[in-house]
Amino acid sequence: MIPSRLPRRLLTTLFVRSQNNDYIDLLVLSERAGASPYAVLRALSALAEAGLVDARRLRLTLSGLALASALVGSRAEASGDAVPSREAASSDPISSGRASSERAASARHAA
Repeated sequence: MIPSRLPRRLLTTLFVRSQNNDYIDLLVLSERAGASPYAVLRALSALAEAGLVDARRLRLTLSGLALASALVGSRAEASGDAVPSREAASSDPISSGRASSERAASARHAA
């Protein structure tokens, strides 16, 4: 099931705001979605019935998280934004620097 435009916007907004640890309430959510609070409440109720959101807490369920993640990822791919691959993540200088530091520390400890 791919939700219609407003529920899709709600899922992606809840996903992005939760990833950024941003505050969210009904008014903020309705402003971000470009809809009235009443329309947002109706859409949240439908998403809650589908098991995608906890409407009282304005949070995604595990199923909602998976769907929102896929929607955000497909939107990023469609817009041409780079989606990091595992190889790119493993070649991250911070991660590789941390691995080098751990190897050096274990070598010092072994000596």
